[in-house]
Amino acid sequence: MGFSASVAMGEIIRRWPFRDGKNVSSECGSDFDLAIREPPLTGDSLGLKTWGSSYVLAQLLPQFAAGPLAHLFLGEEPLDVLELGSGTGLLGIAAACLWKADVTLTDLPDIIPNLSHNAELNRETVEARGGRVEAAALTWGSDDYAGETHPRFRVSNRYKLIIVADPLYDDHHPELLSSAINTQLSLESDARLLVMVPQRDETTKGLTKSLRCKLEQASSPLTLVEDAIASGEDDWGEGETDETDRVGFWWGVYRREKPSW
Repeated sequence: MGFSASVAMGEIIRRWPFRDGKNVSSECGSDFDLAIREPPLTGDSLGLKTWGSSYVLAQLLPQFAAGPLAHLFLGEEPLDVLELGSGTGLLGIAAACLWKADVTLTDLPDIIPNLSHNAELNRETVEARGGRVEAAALTWGSDDYAGETHPRFRVSNRYKLIIVADPLYDDHHPELLSSAINTQLSLESDARLLVMVPQRDETTKGLTKSLRCKLEQASSPLTLVEDAIASGEDDWGEGETDETDRVGFWWGVYRREKPSW
């Protein structure tokens, strides 16, 4: 994948290189790295590991900004972006850098300490490129927004752009994720969802199909604008081998379905 890694006290810090200068100022140059800490995996804490799809999608972000998402970047103000299931934060932090965007990273409460650490670890890099990033807990499918740590989540349908990578691990995730998207994504017709799911096996392919159905059947349905398969390395290995494999990563861009009236 092109990253370098260092290990200290049972944790690993990986540096992920980016080489696109289209959306960064000339003063900063075109090359930058993001440092991402991954604590030792414990139990089911999959959000403490950086999965291959985050880097694959992050590298494609400039293409999306020039293509199916271009209309969102025409204003003078920084785009307000929400990432769901941020994990270690690589995708969202890269989006803040490459898009000069205001990105809110979210995940379950027990993932937030490491996510906040990575946001702070890269804050200087992000701000040098005109972006901003912060982390906040957000539980999919929860209606108790008053109990969430970030006041933004008390206002429904706030975000014009939601991004999410590799979010499906259990049969109930497509419904929960669809619910969170439906609650947070703006109802305006120019709002967009950018999602990527690796097609590792029949299980992940089935979860992808389920998510697509849930999005299309939501109370405010979403329509697929464009999709494709990107090839990249995945490290969904077992044990200590950390082996990588070439995998197809499905991505889709969705918009709110235009009202019939």
